Amino acid sequence: MEYRGYSEDELVCNRAALLLYGGDEIDRRAWALEAAGSFASEGPLVEAHSLPELEAALQRNNGVVFVPAVLGAGFEGQSHILRCMHEREERPKLILGLSMNPDDALSQGILRDDLAYRLKPARVNLDDPSVFSAIRARRQRAEEALAAAKTLVPSGLRQTQLAARMKRKPAPKRVSRAKRAARKKSSSKARRKTKKKR
Repeated sequence: MEYRGYSEDELVCNRAALLLYGGDEIDRRAWALEAAGSFASEGPLVEAHSLPELEAALQRNNGVVFVPAVLGAGFEGQSHILRCMHEREERPKLILGLSMNPDDALSQGILRDDLAYRLKPARVNLDDPSVFSAIRARRQRAEEALAAAKTLVPSGLRQTQLAARMKRKPAPKRVSRAKRAARKKSSSKARRKTKKKR
């Protein structure tokens, strides 16, 4: 059995670098934004449109870096990407956008063969009907989950009303047994003193 690499639903949420092609630039950016959502705690999606931006983005240790046109970075930019993948264990997730099929780019000599080989098991073709339907189903589930979460919040209450409800009564302070016993003793002594004065 031949190893075919990662599936699209694995690539959207794991740290593997990948080649993203098919669709248009808007589709590829939407996919990259969705992948960045899997790493939201590591910051927003970083886009690298030029060689200096790419060099700066590759210095990051985490997050998601989207290169909308990896072929536009030329062989120099592609070699920086490859070096980052080879030398750095802690690096951002790299999403490398292509406006054409990687095999066509290889045959035209505008994509480094070592980069294409390294990313052969990590390719997402947005024009593939099965990938398109998987993405649509995943986004539909996310929208349903969001709608379900919104129904849990009372719709008639405003944010300020919710905040006011949260601030109404502070939780009572917990008192240890020793402190309770000490308070009890002091209050019983105070009562005895008032009885003696009468």
